[in-house]
Amino acid sequence: MGGQRGAGRRVVTGVLVVVGVLTVLVLGRYGLLWAGATEGDVPPRSAVPLPAGSAIVAERTECGSGGCSLVLTVRPPTGSTPADVATAIGATPTTQLPGDLVDPRPITLSAEASGTFLEVRADLWSRPASP
Repeated sequence: MGGQRGAGRRVVTGVLVVVGVLTVLVLGRYGLLWAGATEGDVPPRSAVPLPAGSAIVAERTECGSGGCSLVLTVRPPTGSTPADVATAIGATPTTQLPGDLVDPRPITLSAEASGTFLEVRADLWSRPASP
């Protein structure tokens, strides 16, 4: 009977050690993100939730005094307008997406029609306009 209790304690101890190590790693990652953050940081293009059928035709980074933005030129899906895509991603005029486990910083999206295309700006520094 004492052998089973010893094995159970070893399992619990092992689980606690693994959880502790993972917690330290995640908190360390977040600390490095915040400490190393610069105005030049931009979110990856994969962070922009475009509707199915949309195509990114151009991508660039623009920087100003308030930080840098990822600017995507998007062709709407067949049968959709740029305004439809802006509504689908919630950027009417701006929205803020929550971060994820890898990068917890929120992403601000804004969109503006440019002819038959939609220009989507994504950045980590601005905040959505107040209603």
